[in-house]
Amino acid sequence: MKKIICIGECGLDIIFKDREPIGSVPGGRIVNAAAMLARYGMPVIMASEIAADPVGDIVADYLASAGVDMKSVDRYTEGNTPVQVYIQHADGTTGVTRYENYPDDCFDIIWPRIDEGDIVVFGGFYALDTRMRQRMTQLLAHASKRKAVMVYLPGFPSDRESRITRVMPAILENLEYANLVITRSSDMTDIFGTEQGDACYHNHIDFYCRSLINIDTACHRISYYSGKEVTDTPIPADTCSTLLWNAGAVAGIVAALYACDVKAEDLDTPPEELRCKVITGAAKSAREAAAAITAEWQKNH
Repeated sequence: MKKIICIGECGLDIIFKDREPIGSVPGGRIVNAAAMLARYGMPVIMASEIAADPVGDIVADYLASAGVDMKSVDRYTEGNTPVQVYIQHADGTTGVTRYENYPDDCFDIIWPRIDEGDIVVFGGFYALDTRMRQRMTQLLAHASKRKAVMVYLPGFPSDRESRITRVMPAILENLEYANLVITRSSDMTDIFGTEQGDACYHNHIDFYCRSLINIDTACHRISYYSGKEVTDTPIPADTCSTLLWNAGAVAGIVAALYACDVKAEDLDTPPEELRCKVITGAAKSAREAAAAITAEWQKNH
C-alpha cells in the first residue's frame, strides 16, 4: 500500500499578545499537514526528531493522536524540543524568538521503507540545516532512487540564516530531487527575489522541476504552473487570514496526488484534469482547515 512520508522539523509555536500567552500549536506546515492527512485516513509516517521532554510530548501526542506513524521519529534525550515564541505588537507586527537545543548527533532516525509511488514531503529550513544535511540528503537520494513522488516546500527564515547564498546550494539540490514544488509568494520573494509565480517558475524552477504550485495569500489564489500551462483557483480572503490554512492547502495537494495514484513521471507533463484536481483539493482542504478553527487567536493570525 502507498504511504506518505513527511520529513520536517517538529517544534512548538507559542503566541503572545499584549505580553500574555494566548495559545500554542505544533509549528510548521509539514507537521500540521501530516496530522491532517492522517485524519483523512491516509497512511502517514513522520520522519523527524522530537526531544523526550514535556514540550516534545505535546508535539508527539498531537501527531500520534491524529494517527501518524511515529516509528521514524527519534525521541532524543540530549537536548530540547525547539520552541518559537511569536509576540504580537500593538502596531500589528510580530516578533519571533527561537529557542533551540539539538544534540550533536542529528537526524539519527530509523529510515521508513520507501516504495515506488510513495509520496515524500520535505522542506523548510529543516531541509537546509547544515547540522543534519548529510543524513537528510542520503534519505532523499534513496527516496528518489526508489521512484517516490518527491514534494518540496522551500523555506528560508532569515532569522535562522541571514544570507541566502549560504543555503542556495542546498535549495538547488532539493529542487533537483523534487517532482513537485509548493511555494508561498513570500518564499519566492525571499529565495528568488520575485513574487510573480510565472517569472519564478520559468526563471528558477522549470530547469529543475516541471511542476510548481504557488499559494498566494495576498491574491487569494492557488496556481499550478507546468510548462506553458497555468491553472489556478481562488481562495476566500477570510480563509487566508487563519493560522492553519496553508498547511491545509499542502495537505489537500498531497491528498489529491495520493487519490489520483500519481507517479513521479506523471508530474513532468501533468494534464489539465490532474492540475485541476490537485489545486481544487488544495482549496477545499484549506477551507476545511480554516473552518475547523475555534480559537479567536487562530482566526486572525
